[in-house]
Amino acid sequence: MAKKKKSRRTSRRFPILFAAIVTLLVIIAALGYYLYTLGYSKGYEKAKISHHIDIAKIRKQERAKLEKIYEHKSEPSEIIDLSTSQKIVTKQHAQQYAEQNRTKPKPKKSYRHTTIALHSKKPVLAIIIDDVAFGYQVRAIKRLGLPINVSFFPPNWRHPNTPRYAKTLRHYMIHLPMEAMHYAHPEANTLLTTSSDAFMERTIAKIRREFPRARYVNNHTGSKFTSNYDAMLRLIPILAKYHFRFVDSRTTPDSKVKEALAFYGLPYIHRDIFLDNKQNVAAIKKQLAKAIRIARRKGFAIAIGHPHPATLKALAESKGVLKQVHLIYLDELRFRSR
Repeated sequence: MAKKKKSRRTSRRFPILFAAIVTLLVIIAALGYYLYTLGYSKGYEKAKISHHIDIAKIRKQERAKLEKIYEHKSEPSEIIDLSTSQKIVTKQHAQQYAEQNRTKPKPKKSYRHTTIALHSKKPVLAIIIDDVAFGYQVRAIKRLGLPINVSFFPPNWRHPNTPRYAKTLRHYMIHLPMEAMHYAHPEANTLLTTSSDAFMERTIAKIRREFPRARYVNNHTGSKFTSNYDAMLRLIPILAKYHFRFVDSRTTPDSKVKEALAFYGLPYIHRDIFLDNKQNVAAIKKQLAKAIRIARRKGFAIAIGHPHPATLKALAESKGVLKQVHLIYLDELRFRSR
């Protein structure tokens, strides 16, 4: 009888003990899962923050690289203002200049000279913004509400979408990469003085297909190319074949563009002043005032700037001053023979 009672008590304790063990295991498992989740979450958040910091750092470095590329600091002649006495003279440059003058080709026939026909009571000023490569630059220029000549880079891996951005504008031009004397970051398919006529024509034909409404090109860097008379003589007919006119950015004091255009009886269109050699709003406004004075004296002037924040701010704050001149798109220029 006593043994039966003892076995009954044991049989009753077993389920209770089992339930307690299961409950304890559940609690331990839940606690372990909670601690694991807590640690994982903290680790994830820490990794996420770290990842964002790394990405931000990388993006900042990439922006810095692009800014360095587009500042042209490694091409001194890119920012020479010919109204000053600044000039880059090297032994190699002087020797090349002498050789070009000795071998200068003579005209084989006469051409009628053409001039710009201006139909405005005010002095005429064209403002070109070079180095346009990205959508945010186009949007910032549009917000100015001024007739600005946007000069696009041809597309490459650094800025593949310039033809698409150009479609949003009625007036635009091409910033044609040309060989420089001193420039560490040349664009893809830069025209070299040693480039064959076939290569130059392929390059210009491709640009014409990508930018069907463009009528003008101006040189990006190009201090070596534009100072080479023979190279310019070869390029100008190719540009004309694809209905482009050339604007000399005058990145070198030794430019031969004027002589080469004269050989074909074409007008010489060139930059009169750079606006933003100094990234300072006040300094840029002074350059704008200078451009207006040149336009008054000559009747027509071209100023070149870049899509820097200081440049765009100076233009936005100078709308009153710019009413003194007739701002035009280069597409509006007409020519007459004489």
